[in-house]
Amino acid sequence: MGKTVKRERGTEDRELCFQELCRLRRWLHQHPECAMEERLTSRYIARYLEDWGVSCRRLKPSGVIAEITADEKLPWLAIRAEIDGLPVQEGTGLPFSSLHEGKMHACGHDAITAVALCLAGTFMEHREELKYNIRFLFEPAEETGEGAKHMILHGALEDPKPEAILVFHFGNQEPRAMEIQKSISTAAIGGLRIAVRGKSSHWSQMGEGIDAMYAAARLVVAVRKINEQFKTDHPFVLGFGILQAGRCGNIVADEAVLSGSLRAFTEEDFQRVLGELERCIAKVRHDTGADIRLEITKKIPPIINDPFLVDRGAKIGRDIFGDKFYLGEKPFLVGDNAAYYMQQVPGMRAVFLAGRGDCECCPVHNSGFDIDERVMMDALDFLYRFCTK
Repeated sequence: MGKTVKRERGTEDRELCFQELCRLRRWLHQHPECAMEERLTSRYIARYLEDWGVSCRRLKPSGVIAEITADEKLPWLAIRAEIDGLPVQEGTGLPFSSLHEGKMHACGHDAITAVALCLAGTFMEHREELKYNIRFLFEPAEETGEGAKHMILHGALEDPKPEAILVFHFGNQEPRAMEIQKSISTAAIGGLRIAVRGKSSHWSQMGEGIDAMYAAARLVVAVRKINEQFKTDHPFVLGFGILQAGRCGNIVADEAVLSGSLRAFTEEDFQRVLGELERCIAKVRHDTGADIRLEITKKIPPIINDPFLVDRGAKIGRDIFGDKFYLGEKPFLVGDNAAYYMQQVPGMRAVFLAGRGDCECCPVHNSGFDIDERVMMDALDFLYRFCTK
């Protein structure tokens, strides 16, 4: 885990830097840990940073906050890097595949963390070029929506408060490109749980029961119609991925539970879709006699990019990617708890597209997800320029 050679910006040294990015990413990829379990990952991050002389502290149970002070007169800028993996069995067949059964970095967090670590080392070598003091937030549990609040609770935005925060992701929808959204970047997401209570009876006396499974099935159909027919100002998606019902084949089901989420880009749209769902629930309740209760289990606000940061990011992005830089107006129906940071400080979310041209690309959260590692150098260049120009 020793410190690498000094990284200037010549061709040979860029190649050494790329090799270091790959080494970091591949170690992290082999050792994924899920939400709030990232102890080995946190230790690895802290030791790497300490080897570079970067001041850092490990959080309990996981996470790391690190700081580079270039000049006390400079403002502070935060850079977030997620460190958690997913409960996914890897299927890439890569030589550096996960060593942990049932766990995988299937969302690019290994590459994000590698870039942030390499960036910290580069900043330490060229501290005189920095226009900001830098605070790195190595955030656990992003996938469960817990991480940002955990980091904030441990002082991520305090002493002093950063002027802004940058977050970035890797996707593979197309080869080597970059996108920043003009305004809204990610959706507000509400976790949903619908509990249906009916009345059990033998199927020979089905009229004596209230079929919770049937009521739940009615709701599944209603949700599909909402997605297809209900209109809002921006796109949304209402989806339920789990339906649990019944205990025995010859008994009318007395309970059913649906678990899913609602994703919308504005609070107004979120409430309108939620209201339509509640109207559907009321109708099914009336028609079937089942008791149906809707619960929002958790909710994450949308990310809205700061226009000043977008303007700066777009200039740098165009310089690096040319016509493969996109200033987007269509946000992503994904969620990111980094929105909690951006409720307190201005922020920007950038996406680096790193599809591999030599194979079919699997989407994020898929067991076959992988990226073109060369785009990590582009991300490193972008962040370096943002903090030094």
